[in-house]
Amino acid sequence: MSRFAAFLLLLVFSSSLSGEPEKLSALDVQLLLEKIKTLKEGSQKAIGARYTTARSAFRSAIQSDSAAYALFVNCTEKVKFEEEQKSGSEFRDWKRRHKERSDSPAFRRALRHQLNWLLLTLEAASEPKKRDEMWAKALDHIDTVLKDAEDLEGAQAMLRQNVLGTVFAEAYSVDNIDITDWPGSPLQLEAVYEGLVLPSLRSKKTLAELGQAWDRRILHEGKMIEIWNKPKKGLGRPEHSAPMEKFLGVRRPQLQWKKEMDLFGVGDQKQAALRMLQHIEAHPSHRDIATWITEFQAAVKGQVATPPAEEPGASEGASDSSEELGF
Repeated sequence: MSRFAAFLLLLVFSSSLSGEPEKLSALDVQLLLEKIKTLKEGSQKAIGARYTTARSAFRSAIQSDSAAYALFVNCTEKVKFEEEQKSGSEFRDWKRRHKERSDSPAFRRALRHQLNWLLLTLEAASEPKKRDEMWAKALDHIDTVLKDAEDLEGAQAMLRQNVLGTVFAEAYSVDNIDITDWPGSPLQLEAVYEGLVLPSLRSKKTLAELGQAWDRRILHEGKMIEIWNKPKKGLGRPEHSAPMEKFLGVRRPQLQWKKEMDLFGVGDQKQAALRMLQHIEAHPSHRDIATWITEFQAAVKGQVATPPAEEPGASEGASDSSEELGF
């Protein structure tokens, strides 16, 4: 019998004899903490082994569309039929119906992208201290999806699904991993950029990279809309689809403004302020124009500190902040 088991037996036995509620002694606390530490270590080893098994299966399956589909079928059989104690004939009926109604080259390619993002998600969960370094991999994943966009036509809904809710994650018991604020899909651009990419670059040392990340975000969002919302061909048809027209007229200017506000806040005040002025001049009828003007005034005024009492003549040669900015 282990030391802890013997202690528990003694604790229960003594409590039942006295019938009175008791506080934990210092020895009780020590033994309980030792046991929970052991249990935690064992749990971490078990989780690590589970991650290793899942990663191995997922890496093999992303090598081809057919391999990804084969794993999908196997995982579906395990989760939807074996664990629910359904018959083999029910599974075969599902497999036939799925093959006829849902299976397609786009579906199979989307499965590979789900597995690819699921692998990155497992990596982020396994190495939380390196999470801030994973933003470049996340953007590469988005690039890969967009390069495959034509082959993924019709499967966009799958790509927006949280990968932890897929049969892959459920079958390999990684559907309940603890990974707060991690984007569930590479097409959740807001979550990818606001939660992962941009916070990692908000410093004066990485101003250039921050600006580039904003440009990449604007490009990604526009590409996604353009590729999957193509206007119908024909005489007199518009050059862009309605969603793309809205992006160009409304959404892109909004993102460009947010970019300049972000750069201003990090430290590129003079150049960002000048670009914001140009932005306001270029979009006088935008629906957010009043908000932009208010935010601009607040940002610029917020940098004007109350000067300390000056000695006579100390202000000679000093320049006004607005003149320095050029307005």
